[in-house]
Amino acid sequence: MFKIVKRLLKEEEAKLVIKEIKLTPNIIGYSFREWMAAKNIMVAEDEDGKIAGVCLNYDFDQYWTKIAALFVLEKFRGKGLGKLMFLASFKDAIEREKNVYTISANPIVIKIMEELEFDTFKNILNFPKPYKKYKFVFYLHTIKWLMNCYRINEIIRKKLAYNFKEPFVYGLKICK
Repeated sequence: MFKIVKRLLKEEEAKLVIKEIKLTPNIIGYSFREWMAAKNIMVAEDEDGKIAGVCLNYDFDQYWTKIAALFVLEKFRGKGLGKLMFLASFKDAIEREKNVYTISANPIVIKIMEELEFDTFKNILNFPKPYKKYKFVFYLHTIKWLMNCYRINEIIRKKLAYNFKEPFVYGLKICK
């Protein structure tokens, strides 16, 4: 049995998540400092309270939160934990009166976006019409996200190591 709780990560948990995400081709990830500073993390815990997965979320604008990193440790995959954490993150955003933004190349996450009726698109330069008024908020966020030594290194390393080519899908949902 697993439970999903909103809580901060312990240092050893953050280090484990970073280590494991580095072995995953389609998640760029976040630095130790970012994980330790994050306030909106959904954590899947096993019966012993040990971490089974995480979903990092953060507000990047007064109206928007990003479901940014959804990761389940390999031995716990296939149990629906990713979906439970995504749904918990989505519910948390609604409770905090935030709209939701996410990006994924994972078919399961893309299906969840469709089930929740996110507006999806494949190119950040082609925002759906209802969101055009927010596009500069997203462009600024994307530039800030990319201007991070940890991420730059991981993008280059993962491109060389995995030659990742799956298309990313962007999802937007007005919740408030």
